[in-house]
Amino acid sequence: MTDMTAMTRFIRPIAALALCATLAACSGPKFKPDFTVAVTFTPAAMAALKAANETVTLDAYYYGAPTEATKERANEDGQIELGQDLVTVDPANPTVHVTGAGLDQVHLTAVEGSKVSVELRAYSGTDRANLLKCAPVTAALADLQAKPVTIACDVA
Repeated sequence: MTDMTAMTRFIRPIAALALCATLAACSGPKFKPDFTVAVTFTPAAMAALKAANETVTLDAYYYGAPTEATKERANEDGQIELGQDLVTVDPANPTVHVTGAGLDQVHLTAVEGSKVSVELRAYSGTDRANLLKCAPVTAALADLQAKPVTIACDVA
């Protein structure tokens, strides 16, 4: 066996391990996209929820402005869609932790500066007519992570 063959046998596995580690790092989450939301209810909204034995759904829709190179992938609103989280909110314990698991981090490079915006909406949790009128919140993900946000709900 020549010295070159021995060296190749030694280097190839190391190079393969380095490539594998690099790919694993690239495919993993880029950051932890979690945040906290408090949903508040007027007494009338709380009474309507209790009377109907209803929960509340918090809908977190992730999006961002396209880069120059990804403008053709933008939706009709000019946004790159990055996913969605639906979180069940118990009216008796209305502060929830949104994990951000629905955020598609693979496509962050399609968004200008990788800056994610979030639109938050809350509504009553079943297929029946929505019992609530909640003020939607739109904010940068970074702002939501810096300070918990409140969504105020009244009876519809």
